[in-house]
Formats: sequence, structure tokens, C-alpha cells
Amino acid sequence: MNVRGSSLLRFLSNLIFHIYAEASSVQNALDGTGTVPEQSSDEREFVGTINSTLRVRIKLSQSDKTLSGSYAYERIGKSLRLNGAMTSENEFYLNEFDERGGQTGKFEGKFVSKDWLEGTWVSTSTKKEMPFSAWAINGNQIPAANSHDGVSGQYRRVDKRGRFDRDSAVLNVWLLKDGQVRVAGDSTWVGNERTGNVNVGNVDGIFALQGSKLLFKDGDGDDDCRFTITFGVDSLLVTEDNLRCGGLNVSFDGKYRKVGPAKSE
Repeated sequence: MNVRGSSLLRFLSNLIFHIYAEASSVQNALDGTGTVPEQSSDEREFVGTINSTLRVRIKLSQSDKTLSGSYAYERIGKSLRLNGAMTSENEFYLNEFDERGGQTGKFEGKFVSKDWLEGTWVSTSTKKEMPFSAWAINGNQIPAANSHDGVSGQYRRVDKRGRFDRDSAVLNVWLLKDGQVRVAGDSTWVGNERTGNVNVGNVDGIFALQGSKLLFKDGDGDDDCRFTITFGVDSLLVTEDNLRCGGLNVSFDGKYRKVGPAKSE
């Protein structure tokens, strides 16, 4: 091989090396910072609100415990990057970043169902907290569209005279598109409010509706919370509370009156 041919080969070899190195550098930068994250085939889109008034669209992907994606306020349309992780089976956090890479907020929440997100958004600068909720587009485990389904609503416990009970209890109920029902709420037992002898209990779960009845059962053990709900006209009755749904003496048993639409607390 002559000198000219050898020089040409060296030139081509160096050119290919530099092109490969540049491509690898760009790919590593994108993957490392996440400024332009590669979209996963299992990316899901959610629509919802922050503070019940600011409409948002969230795109989210999950790889093992790692969460990534973006979200945008519908009125603005500018995307903010999201990076976070699952902290338990249902709970998660998502850090929010602007186009310069500065953190501007944080979501902390849970998957109420596989199609329903709920929690709190916190501003990095002002520390202001606001509730958020979002539902997966085309999801089935989200509230049904019919607000007059005879089941959904917020219910408050009343005493024998029909007045709101001193030991307050509230249940929020949503009929879901797949026919199941989400029940979430709290109950309080007041021994002596002045001395702080007050116990509370919280419940949240999704269960099958069997006619007009629902069996709330949080686990399979003998010490797990359970009670039965029977739905009536703008009312419900809780019976068979096993006193395992909160602190000492806390019970959800009693008659409840519907007072409005269900609310996420």
C-alpha cells in the first residue's frame, strides 16, 4: 500500500472514532441529566388538577421503582420535567424541574388505584402546599361519569335524632368505571377532649359492590379493619365494625347522611 492510501485510511479511521465519541457523549448527557428523557413504551397520561382549579396533564413512566416523565399546566402548555421513585407499594414522590434544570416543586402522593393519583404538591420557593389528583386517560379504576349513581357522595354520621354525631365520622364514596367502589374516610372517638383523650381511625380502599352492600376488608388477618356498608337513598348504614380500624374505641358503625359530593382529603 502506498503512502497516500495509508494516510487516507488513517483519516477515515479518526473520523469514524470522533463521530462515535460525539454520539456517545450526547447520549450520555441526555440519559444522565434527563433533560430529554427517552420515552418508555409504557408511558401513561393522566389529567387532573392542582388545588382543584389548576388543570394539568401528566405523562409518567415507571421502570422498577424509578418514575420519570413530565407535566404541563393546560393554560400554559410548557412542560416541566419529573423525576422520582416509588417509596412503598403505592406511595411515590416526583421532583419537578424547569428547562434550566432548577427544581421548582415536588409531588408526594399515592396510587389510589392503578389509574388514580392523589397527594400534595409543594412549591420549592414558597413551600406552599396544594392538593392534587389525576386520572389516567381511558382508565377504568377512576370515578364513573354519572354523578347521580346513588352510591357516590360524602356521608357524615348522625345520631338517633338525626344530628351530626359528637364522635364524628365521614366517609367519601366513589363508584368507579369498572363497577367497584372506593371508600375513604375517618372516624373519631372523644373520651375527654380537654385532656387529649381522643382517638382516630382512617380507612381507604377499593371493593366490589354486592347489590346494595359492600364489605370493607383491609387485609386477611383477624386484626385487620373490617365493616359492612349498606347503601340507602342518600344514606348509608355501617355495621359489624370489628374495632380494628383505628385507636381504642374508634368505630365506624352508625347511620350516615349524604351531605354532598365525595371529596379527596
